[in-house]
Amino acid sequence: MESSFARHFAFRLPALVNFVGGGGKTSLILRLSEEFSGDHVPIYTTTTRIHPPHPADGLAVLCGNDARCLQFVLNRLGRSADPHLRRLVVADIEQRPDLLLGVRPDFAAAVDRDLFPVILNEADGARSMSLKVPREGEPVLMDGSNYLVPVIGLDCLNKPLGPETLFRWELARERHSLHAGGTITADLAASLLLHPEGVCKDWRPGIRIIPYINKADSAVQDSLVRELGQAILHNGNFPVERVVWGSLHFDRAGVIPADVH
Repeated sequence: MESSFARHFAFRLPALVNFVGGGGKTSLILRLSEEFSGDHVPIYTTTTRIHPPHPADGLAVLCGNDARCLQFVLNRLGRSADPHLRRLVVADIEQRPDLLLGVRPDFAAAVDRDLFPVILNEADGARSMSLKVPREGEPVLMDGSNYLVPVIGLDCLNKPLGPETLFRWELARERHSLHAGGTITADLAASLLLHPEGVCKDWRPGIRIIPYINKADSAVQDSLVRELGQAILHNGNFPVERVVWGSLHFDRAGVIPADVH
């Protein structure tokens, strides 16, 4: 039986969700959009740059560099009630054939939320690495969000610190006084993910933070999941009500609530 990631995140609709960090943001967004498409037409947007998703059943890409025109066409599509339209990827024009540019942070303000109650926005990139430290100017959160989902890959734990394991390593080393070769423990990973200058730095009160631990591929790793989950819940910088964990590849998912010690 498939795990329902949407059920574990339990977003209250209408929901505008910003995804930040590393370790599988794009795959998570695509999985959630697929799950929501049974009842809604979810929108996958970006305020950074993304590679065009692989064409799939009911997945359409809508691009344009005129934001008003793009919003107009989007709302018209929503009112058309086309049964073949199940999921949308909305971005600015292609920078090149393999890269889509992001929309403006205020893009969702003119989207009819009755037609599109689910907007999933990719707000930064990590070049497929599982842990990152953001540079100045990132992430770029979409305005008006209800949720913030910082993503981390479990496979970064117990690995040596360095450019192969931490995206923007040089910046992180200087900013956090890190030493190459040191071990990435659960406490260190959580402190970087939820650092005041980390990927959640533009969080505002009223936005609910639900971190996601990806690449928990088997039950053998469950103790590591719990260790990292508890470190995230007790980060001391941001309010976290629960941590969702799972494996998008092996279809596992679960939740660590804040009241579990």
